[in-house]
Amino acid sequence: MRTIFAVILVVLTAIAAYYFFDQLILQKLPSFFSYNLFPFAVNQQNQPKTPFFYNEGSASVYKPKTNPLKVINKSTNTTNTTPSLSPIQTNEPNENKKDPEALSPYFEKVRISEIRNESYYYPSLIGLTYYLDPNEKINLTGWKVKGRQGEIIIPKAIKKYQPYFQAEDVIVENYGTIYLINAQNPLGINKNFQLNKCMGYLTNYYNFYPSFSTSCSSYPQLSQISYLNPECQEFILRLSNCEIPDYSKNSKIAMDSQCVSYLNSNFNYDSCFKKYSNDSDFLLNIWYLYVGGSNIAHPLHDTLYIFDQKGLLVYKYIY
Repeated sequence: MRTIFAVILVVLTAIAAYYFFDQLILQKLPSFFSYNLFPFAVNQQNQPKTPFFYNEGSASVYKPKTNPLKVINKSTNTTNTTPSLSPIQTNEPNENKKDPEALSPYFEKVRISEIRNESYYYPSLIGLTYYLDPNEKINLTGWKVKGRQGEIIIPKAIKKYQPYFQAEDVIVENYGTIYLINAQNPLGINKNFQLNKCMGYLTNYYNFYPSFSTSCSSYPQLSQISYLNPECQEFILRLSNCEIPDYSKNSKIAMDSQCVSYLNSNFNYDSCFKKYSNDSDFLLNIWYLYVGGSNIAHPLHDTLYIFDQKGLLVYKYIY
């Protein structure tokens, strides 16, 4: 019994001595000796305590002791607690950004109907067609046709053409065709026009593309010119549609003042305009708008867009 008691006493004494020297060495000796003599004790002492918090119904989550948003600037040894955050990305539309394909109230009422490429003999052109509701009118001046190579701004034009008339906004109604022609206007600058039934006379002096023919003056009945010289009557009846009489090589006509007066008063653009410009069928639904230097149609493939004055999409044409 004494032996067992002695053993227990020795063990307790050894434990007490170990604890005493452990505390003494860790506090008094340099860290180098402490680490080499008692590495396990040093590791336990330097190990940071990990704080946890517990949410009911979830696993334990690590909660850092320091502020995770706290940033130390090594160059200035200062602390910045305001993090640099990236902008939050959302799917909300930008109200300040205009939708490039926002639809116009005139959507598909004006369309691109054809594209003719430039050739050795003819310029390029873009043909537009319009189909409007009854009593509807649209001002097309300022509209744009855009493509990969540039844009065309629809200009003004003369509705009932006379050389001294000023161009006005292109206002269309019902249905019709508009030619945007990449060439200089044969009639002069700012002389775009709407076709009328007398303009065939002008083809005697100018070349128009696309070519056109009109009825011009209504030819008189024989009973209406029976008072003229028979040679003059025959000369008149042989005139072609919209032909301006050339009697310079016909001495009988040239010497007949009555016949010459009748010819000059009835077979030219001015006389036709005076007679018929107020008729309901005087104007034709075809516009010639010259946009020289604006060859925006690629000869192979492209996508062309028509936009109204507000920049809203009217038509998209892929070719």
